[in-house]
Amino acid sequence: MDSDLTPQLATESLDAAGVGGRVRSVARLDGGVSNLTWRVDREGADPVVLRLQRERGIFQPYDILREARVIACLEASPIPVPRVLGTAGAESPLGAPFAVLSWLDFPHMGQTAMTAGVIVRYRSMVESIHSLDWRALGLGFLDPPSAGPEAAQRDLDAVHARAVDFSCADDPQIARLAGALQANLPDSPEPMLCHGDINVFNYLVGPDDQIAGVVDWEQAHLGDPLSEWGLITALGSLRGIDAPPEAQPLAAPALQRSGRRASDLRYWMLHQMYKLAVIHCIWSQIGDEPPWYTWADVERVSAHSVSYLLDSVDL
Repeated sequence: MDSDLTPQLATESLDAAGVGGRVRSVARLDGGVSNLTWRVDREGADPVVLRLQRERGIFQPYDILREARVIACLEASPIPVPRVLGTAGAESPLGAPFAVLSWLDFPHMGQTAMTAGVIVRYRSMVESIHSLDWRALGLGFLDPPSAGPEAAQRDLDAVHARAVDFSCADDPQIARLAGALQANLPDSPEPMLCHGDINVFNYLVGPDDQIAGVVDWEQAHLGDPLSEWGLITALGSLRGIDAPPEAQPLAAPALQRSGRRASDLRYWMLHQMYKLAVIHCIWSQIGDEPPWYTWADVERVSAHSVSYLLDSVDL
């Protein structure tokens, strides 16, 4: 299915998922490079979110039913997630699996003032996710890697497969990053639950600067928690922060509390830049609009990231 969803088709889809309600209107919520997402407003009932599995994109292979299962498990945790109201498989009226979630009526961090309180609570929420007892929550189906290099290797292999599928694995920049990462795999600790995409747009802010919701769990996995902070430092660098990752304010406290070496965080910053380089290539091919960061940004931050990693032997 393409990005069009009519109220009539949405009504049929909610019925198929066991949710029900006559749909008054629908509105797209994403930019079309990840799972397709709509706010669905119903007559006489609360709005809901419909997330439809995309066939091809920056995080393929997609599995919306896996994401819904993760969220359902987290409903028993202290993490504020939407409720899973219903799901449907490949034979759905939309021609692909989808999930229906409750609507959390809060702005994300990018829409609010980035106060000190919000930043502290955001960082605390991410660390709370990492500290969850994922076994007790029934998340073992996420297939935990062993301690050591397996977590990084798995993700490298997954990103490489996407690069091959979209014919960018042989790009000189992407190939250089892959080679540097393969030669410097970190020894990760026992796996922890990782959200997978801790950018501020996935963290909703409620009253008193509290984090009132955490959304978009399609990349959730069991792995190295420093991979999350590596993403934040890579994104910050793309937006203009010119500093090694251990000096960046969002990630530095997490690294200090982890007791790990700066070189581990430097590895994960480069790893995430490799992923963002591949995402840029895919997004440029299939996105509804150009990526928000340029290829020149990728080259600039990647060069810094490689330098940080290669200079960090003793860190």
